[in-house]
Amino acid sequence: MADASTPADGELAQAEQELARLLQTLADGRREGRASMSLARLAKRSALPMSTLLRYLSVLTEAGWIALEDGERGLQLARLTDAGAEQLDSLGSPQ
Repeated sequence: MADASTPADGELAQAEQELARLLQTLADGRREGRASMSLARLAKRSALPMSTLLRYLSVLTEAGWIALEDGERGLQLARLTDAGAEQLDSLGSPQ
């Protein structure tokens, strides 16, 4: 029997990996003493294009895993919430 996986399955797996990497990047920043991170820094450190990052942040903010804040000089900052840290733990990522 042929493999039943579809291109959509691969896209979903990639999205899950990228979301986990995004949460891990914020967790790493938290450990380094950065309670929040600018979106530009987050995009660079997570190796995600800004358009992809913004799409994921919308979903993660709605889920309550990330909070967006206004920072100095008009920068928007992302912060991992306690719920996001718990979700990251459930994904089995080291914190």
